[in-house]
Amino acid sequence: QEIGGGLFMLSYAMLGAWGGTLMNVYGAIRCEILRHSKIAKSKWTLIFLLLLLTVICAAVLLLTAEKWYYLFFAAFAQYCGTFSMWSQNGKWIRWCQLLAVSPFWIVYNSIIPIPTIGGILTEIFCIISVLIALFRYRKIGFTER
Repeated sequence: QEIGGGLFMLSYAMLGAWGGTLMNVYGAIRCEILRHSKIAKSKWTLIFLLLLLTVICAAVLLLTAEKWYYLFFAAFAQYCGTFSMWSQNGKWIRWCQLLAVSPFWIVYNSIIPIPTIGGILTEIFCIISVLIALFRYRKIGFTER
């Protein structure tokens, strides 16, 4: 996930979409923090991650020419993703991905000055993957295999 996020950071940077770049930096930091089970469930971890995301959003708005409404879509997707990943509930993660994270990234990828087809296709594949998972695990649950 961190390699994919790094490639998206590079892609957004090359497009001059600094909001997307920094949202993916945040995503890599979030991923690394939530991998550690001892701190992942702490409410302080969640508070720290949400404050970090807010600071990154403020930095993007203050230091770049990115329009606030571009950033809104990427930031909302990251806020929803943070809450769902922090919950560590497979079903909740997938529903958030389906209803908030992917749709808002698709909008962001579509409205930035140079739209990114790769970003749009990635989110479409994520939606398809989530739908398959919701169908496949509907009876056995998301914690069992």
